[in-house]
Amino acid sequence: MKRLSLAILLFLLPLGVSAQDGRARNVVLFLADAGGVATISAASWHGYGAPQKLFLQQMPHVGLSDTSPVRAIVSDSAAGMTAIVTGQKTLNGVIAQDATAVRGKTDGAPLKSILEYAEEHGLSTGIITNDALTGATPASTYARANDRGQTAVIFPQAFTPRFGDGPDVMIGAGRGAITKALAAVKVDLEALAREHKRPLLRTLGEIPAGATRAIVLMDSGSYSVEEAIGTAVAMLSKNPRGYFLMVEWDTHTDNIRRGLDRMVELDKAIASTAKLAGPDTLLVFTADHSFDLRIRGGTPGQPFLEGLEEAEALAEKEKRPEIQLRTVRMQNGHTGEEVLVAAQGPGAERVNGYMANTDIFDVMMQAFGWKPN
Repeated sequence: MKRLSLAILLFLLPLGVSAQDGRARNVVLFLADAGGVATISAASWHGYGAPQKLFLQQMPHVGLSDTSPVRAIVSDSAAGMTAIVTGQKTLNGVIAQDATAVRGKTDGAPLKSILEYAEEHGLSTGIITNDALTGATPASTYARANDRGQTAVIFPQAFTPRFGDGPDVMIGAGRGAITKALAAVKVDLEALAREHKRPLLRTLGEIPAGATRAIVLMDSGSYSVEEAIGTAVAMLSKNPRGYFLMVEWDTHTDNIRRGLDRMVELDKAIASTAKLAGPDTLLVFTADHSFDLRIRGGTPGQPFLEGLEEAEALAEKEKRPEIQLRTVRMQNGHTGEEVLVAAQGPGAERVNGYMANTDIFDVMMQAFGWKPN
């Protein structure tokens, strides 16, 4: 249950909003980890053999977002996602704390995320990721830590939220790593969950019928993102006030075929969510940072990744971080150029031109009709 005082306040306010008000009832943020413009373009050629065939490439409002963190040019996921969901830039490796943090040593001031604002306003909230639930991207929405590797510091914060009753739906991987990290500080994962009356499920199929809250902590991130979104939206949409949902899908192309397959998979999920969520939902797509993949040649009609396996085998034999095909070149690392922001729904018109990654937070807050406090 949300806090009683908050519930009383919300009872006195008009329920919900509609798209006709120019405001969103729901916001879904899609985050392609390392999904830069080149990865998106390559995914269209890989998946459909032609340019601009992805759904996200047809979204009506687009911009380009800077991804730089504090005191660096190239971002990691911790700094990148912190900026997107809190509206403030921070240092690489830092989760939802400001730039006064010293990574791994001292905390900075805590930052408040869009998910926490949603909890404060009585909305339902959800997180979906094929990374660990304690990974830098999902963690930035519900936790604070001066180092993204502090798993034992991060995960318990899902049970002790600063606002509302914490994320209602959490679907992701990392069960083994989280269990091990907590055990190292003498905390039993299952006991922690029982203490807070939040059972840890292993599959989407274990979610009880009619449930509005669930934590699905899997061993791996190999599951259907479309199924997970459908399940989450069915649960979250029971709240008449609306919901905030963050969906992260890892599209790093250090493994080129896997990364592009995942981008195509995420794009299909965005398309299905657009139909599922309805006109009162703002959909926003972006990436936390880009990746060093470039299209360098090729011919339409030819297999886009022809010769990939041979090139990977050669790179492994020669211990080189670079893979070159006729069509693409990949060097294994993050890059610092702008990434795509694409949006549709109430408030989407605020996405345009060159933007800061912190502007995405403002877009979502304004769509809900909220001001940062």
